[in-house]
Amino acid sequence: MEPLCFINGATVPLKDAKIGVLDLGVLRSFGVYDGLTAFSGEPFRFDDHWERFSAALGTLGLTIPHTKEEVRAAMRAIIAHNAPGSRANLRMVLTGGAAEKGIGHIPGRETLFITAEASTPLPAALYERGGRLIRHEHQRFMPEIKTTNYLTAVMLQKKRIEAEAVEILYTSRDRVLECATSNVFIVKDGTVITPDADILKGVTRKVVLELALGTYPVEERAVSIDELLDADEVFITGSFKDIMPIVSVDGNTIGAGVPGPITHDLMKRFAEYTKAV
Repeated sequence: MEPLCFINGATVPLKDAKIGVLDLGVLRSFGVYDGLTAFSGEPFRFDDHWERFSAALGTLGLTIPHTKEEVRAAMRAIIAHNAPGSRANLRMVLTGGAAEKGIGHIPGRETLFITAEASTPLPAALYERGGRLIRHEHQRFMPEIKTTNYLTAVMLQKKRIEAEAVEILYTSRDRVLECATSNVFIVKDGTVITPDADILKGVTRKVVLELALGTYPVEERAVSIDELLDADEVFITGSFKDIMPIVSVDGNTIGAGVPGPITHDLMKRFAEYTKAV
């Protein structure tokens, strides 16, 4: 069955979805992106994603011609067609639309499109044995919002693949920040710790903090590179990864070199939570 795309208020075959060559998203990478997962046809934690997406639009001065419920309905419709009965990955992008004299943004010209596809699970071994990270000194521009500018992440994919790493870990001035498409957590002496500044605060990160509170001490604060390497456990979180244990960073073994008990517990809790929604 041919996949569909929601674009500018219309649902069309994905192959027919078009964006203008003069769109600011193409010319200037001016736009906002979000990635969501869906269970049983329902976008997971849609309200949280919408709140973050809307805040990003406000920061950039972008407008959206659809209400929250119209967007939710559009997502449900293309999930039902593109990925019926399975977990789905959704991508929502709003660009600045047709540029004024090559660079100017005029509110009301924006382009919105949403895609959905059946989720392809990452190898089970990554969750059973843990994955690797490699570090790169970088802090994203306007890190609190999810723009369409993924220049650094795209350029580093060859290096990541050659290192057999699951993610690129961004660090800056001895601080651990975030991964290219994930948030990072460490566990030390039973405390769950995650960076809190100069990052995109992911929705999966938010859920994990909710699940951990009340059982484990939780700290949102600056994390040094030495703390990361000396951690008992490390894991990353993201909409398309859930919770993934990390056992190596730049070739340095984390803890005992296997996924730890708190990571395992949070993975179990997260799986149970998503089944219940």
